[in-house]
Amino acid sequence: MANRKMNLSMTGKETLDLLIEHLDCERPFAIKLALAKGLAKANGTVSPSQDYSNGKWTIPDNIIRDDDYLLFKHLIINEIGQPLSEDEIDKHMILFIEYGLQVIKQEIDELTSLEDYRIKILS
Repeated sequence: MANRKMNLSMTGKETLDLLIEHLDCERPFAIKLALAKGLAKANGTVSPSQDYSNGKWTIPDNIIRDDDYLLFKHLIINEIGQPLSEDEIDKHMILFIEYGLQVIKQEIDELTSLEDYRIKILS
């Protein structure tokens, strides 16, 4: 089991690149981190703030797979509070990734020049 292709908005792509720069990490790790942040900060269903179907960057298949996919799938189902089909899981997954990237962008913008996001993300 693994994620299918998902489209990330241009704003989300820019924030993802910013996160990769701040953490000096690989793109798959940054996507999983954004998904985890989105799930942690959300209170139930996340409403799309824009149309992501015409995204500027495609998240490829199999970025989130095996045990990671299963964990995120059940966290999404738990957050939504109802059973979801595989298509609904993928739809909610991109929404939580986008929401997590919005939260991360806000946190990065609030950093002072002496703070490091690698330390901030641990707290």
